[in-house]
Amino acid sequence: MQDSGGQYVSDKQKAAMSEFDTSAALTKSRARELAALIHTGDESSPLWGANELAALFRHQMSAPMLMDLGSLDPRTAEQLKTMAAAQGLLLSSFADLLNHPTPPLPLLQMVKDFAKANMEHPESGLPREIATALYYSSIAAALVRLDARISQLPDADLQRGLRKTQGQKWLDAQTKALLDGALKKLSNKGGAKA
Repeated sequence: MQDSGGQYVSDKQKAAMSEFDTSAALTKSRARELAALIHTGDESSPLWGANELAALFRHQMSAPMLMDLGSLDPRTAEQLKTMAAAQGLLLSSFADLLNHPTPPLPLLQMVKDFAKANMEHPESGLPREIATALYYSSIAAALVRLDARISQLPDADLQRGLRKTQGQKWLDAQTKALLDGALKKLSNKGGAKA
């Protein structure tokens, strides 16, 4: 007798193959691996590695803001275009905005709201870690660059979020420095609200 690949199979092998139920073997031997693949709610095992998150964050920071922020609604897209044009800003990316010496406060607020919406949406296309970093970075930019507060979080919660975000291995040095500046500003001023 030949198997499906054209190889000759002995009677002993044929008997072993007939007793072997591949679906049962797959289920029994790989149950944990299969469960891990299909289980999406397990927060103890991260979906993305540090290198992947670093690449995703770099991509998000270089992404055109009009594409991401404009997707919230048509009115927001128009506001964004008008604000950027009225101020003669060449803010083509999130990095441009967050690193600008005097970024427009309404744009920082839009970025914060965009990031928060993605953090809270279970099926967001933006990984939660990236949305969280963008959220705290926009808050940090408002504090550091404009001495403005765009978050209602209590100081202790804000500082905890800034520290946790700053501690991510995959975060770039420039963003870590921005977050550090916000932490220092909160510590020095006692978190006075603007």
